[in-house]
Amino acid sequence: MSITERLANLSIPTVIITIVVLFALRYVLLKQKTPIAKSVAEIAESLAVAMGLVFLIIRPFIVQAFFIPSESMLPTLQVHDHILVNKFIYRFSEPKHGDVIVFKSPPQANQDGQEKDFIKRVIALPGDTVRITPGYVLIDGAQYNHSDLESILRGYGRSDGKVNVKLLNDEVLVDGRLVTKSEIAAAAERPNAKVKVVPGVVYLNGKPLREPYTAEDPDEPYPGGPRSFVKDEWIVVNKKGEQMVKIPKGKLLVMGDNRNDSNDARFWGLLDRERVLGKAMFIFWPPNRIRWVH
Repeated sequence: MSITERLANLSIPTVIITIVVLFALRYVLLKQKTPIAKSVAEIAESLAVAMGLVFLIIRPFIVQAFFIPSESMLPTLQVHDHILVNKFIYRFSEPKHGDVIVFKSPPQANQDGQEKDFIKRVIALPGDTVRITPGYVLIDGAQYNHSDLESILRGYGRSDGKVNVKLLNDEVLVDGRLVTKSEIAAAAERPNAKVKVVPGVVYLNGKPLREPYTAEDPDEPYPGGPRSFVKDEWIVVNKKGEQMVKIPKGKLLVMGDNRNDSNDARFWGLLDRERVLGKAMFIFWPPNRIRWVH
């Protein structure tokens, strides 16, 4: 953890002790009655007031800086992005579809049982129904999921060997680059094969959700995936006999934009509204990444 991260995450007891020390230093220096001592005393007083304002008022109730440690929100947020989170907005309004939020994770979301700060996108609100169908490619009838495609299409990705495969209607994007069906067949060592692309889709209230912000389309169904965490009382069935999750009151479905590399509500249960800390608003560091979060 960098110095800036440590400073941004100072605990309240540490802040209070520091403020007390600064005021005590000011008191001692003012007794010296020299210009230098007076100047240092004024600096100590200013620092104490500033720390109190930032750490005891602004950070808990208005705006807080957060650090992005993982790739779960690619491409929207990258590792090492520093963002400002509005902690005030949800005191007077509710999260909306598409909001990128910071929240305190439930214990079951982490192997060590600790509650940590997570950042994900709001996909569904109370009363919504959600169903996710997985994406895959058929090559002469043989099914290739995302991990299979990432392996055979590695040469079309980044130089470090990592790739993101996004399936669209009749198209395959590897790290944003269009790869043709003939190239896919050749990569699978079946150059004359027939290739069919079946993208993964999030259905919200029965309609496919347009998600230009994702790195990949989903690789697992919801509900019903092998790691899915869905309570029986959340399940409803539509007229076609398809199972959907109906979001109950006080819950949210949150997911990472990097759909197949995200530890989110699909795998540890719907998020309690009361765990939401704020809305991600702005990337302020590094300089080449400065922008609003959408």
